[in-house]
Amino acid sequence: MAWGGELPVASTLVSESMPVEDRGRAVVLLESFWAAGWILSALIAFFIIPDYGWRAAFVIGALPALYALYLRRAIEDSPRYVQQKKARRLTFAERVKSVWSKEHRRTTIMLWVLWFTVVFSYYGMFLWLPTVMLDKGFSLVKSFQYVLIMTLAQLPGYFTAAYFIEKFGRKFVLVTYLLFTALSAIWFGYADSVGALLAAGICLSFFNLGAWGGLYAYSPELYPTRVRSTGVGLATSFGRIGGVIAPLLVGVLKERGTGIESIFVLFFVTILVGAFAVLILGRETKGRELAD
Repeated sequence: MAWGGELPVASTLVSESMPVEDRGRAVVLLESFWAAGWILSALIAFFIIPDYGWRAAFVIGALPALYALYLRRAIEDSPRYVQQKKARRLTFAERVKSVWSKEHRRTTIMLWVLWFTVVFSYYGMFLWLPTVMLDKGFSLVKSFQYVLIMTLAQLPGYFTAAYFIEKFGRKFVLVTYLLFTALSAIWFGYADSVGALLAAGICLSFFNLGAWGGLYAYSPELYPTRVRSTGVGLATSFGRIGGVIAPLLVGVLKERGTGIESIFVLFFVTILVGAFAVLILGRETKGRELAD
């Protein structure tokens, strides 16, 4: 719960602190450290779990949380937020009402759909990757090894998105990367050889995490300062519902004998819904100053 609350705050803080020409790139690069954490987690899974068990991996994974104690004391609020605090502060109910007002309703619907579909597909696919590899006939060690290789593709996914987001815009990055994520998902579901699985998994990691970076850069730019963190926080919270549902749904479908191919068709369709939500309802924010 704590980490879920920190993520939208971090992207909002960076967005409000950077000049307009670097804002999107900076947020995407910030989010690239998510991939660094995934890669480290995959390394821990590959080297620690087979010999020492999952409990040792959980203990190692808990240690970075101590860094939050330092961040709470070291990071200052953004200049925009400090300036906004001089005016009358809205209550939480007023901020929620503003997020769903006529002025922001279209944006809020788009973001809630986008966050739900991206988080739903991400956690549904990536939390089950080792199990999917086992189902396709690989050993536990081999499964972790292949997932590690796939995970390494997340970093270049972020870096390319960081470049394109300032060159072609937020909508271009989100729609393009989500479309290729959907195609990679259907490819992965039907892959039946080691080479095809690795290639599809690498593409899945590359485009999905690139879209994540664009998502975090785009969301804070759509609201004014007085409701920015609330708007982003509500959208990410709704997305987390998808993150809870998807892994459970995959488990239920597998127990009922649903094939991996059909499960990844579900993710293919879900991701397309998110891409078209941005294409139809989204507005471009590249080069625009944040609204106060």
